[in-house]
Amino acid sequence: MVVGMRIAALTALVLLVAGCSATTDQQSRTAPASAPADSESTSTTTSSTGGAPSAGASFAAVDEWIRDGRAADPAQFATQTTQDGTATPLKDNDVAFTSPTGKIKCTSDAEEGMPDLYCLVDLKHPPAESTRSGEGEFVANWITYSGTKATVGSMHGDPGPFVRGYGNKLPYGSRITAGDYTCRLDSSGLVCENKSAQSAVKMSDAGLVPFGCLGEQTPTEGVGELYGC
Repeated sequence: MVVGMRIAALTALVLLVAGCSATTDQQSRTAPASAPADSESTSTTTSSTGGAPSAGASFAAVDEWIRDGRAADPAQFATQTTQDGTATPLKDNDVAFTSPTGKIKCTSDAEEGMPDLYCLVDLKHPPAESTRSGEGEFVANWITYSGTKATVGSMHGDPGPFVRGYGNKLPYGSRITAGDYTCRLDSSGLVCENKSAQSAVKMSDAGLVPFGCLGEQTPTEGVGELYGC
């Protein structure tokens, strides 16, 4: 039963990604049709504090901007809920959250021994599938951030932590911590940092922007885009 549910959920992820790549105007996943086109993107959208950092900003500037966000109550983001309404409480200080438009969905998964931060982002231009490696499906809008590495698009045999659904909506301007990661959500995108690695990433429908020690590298098998320290 669990295996079947995971396969069905992964199939849904892949179909939604395929719909996203078919046209740059169509948003993948479950973003509301009424969502503003420039929300959560690296456009000229700004917040009351001047907007999220742009490419080329120093890690110190990114860290300061994130820390200036309003601290969110982690208890409000300690549950994942599936589309049929099944709610699963998270353990080990894991959190899950969704942007107001639904274009960005993230979760940590320390409970399962997975130390990274995982996000599904509605990308206008998702990366093409790289050389296939092993079994599974290529999920183009799956972003994994580990501090010393970030990938956009990767191979998956099941929906992993997203089998439990998604978290509550995180308001713009809010700051939330999940293990080694602290993120702040802005209308121009989500910025997450790993202070011990001195790195950060900005995620939006325009793609991923690296900061700190992260730099673009040649993708390995099964990966669309790769950034490393």
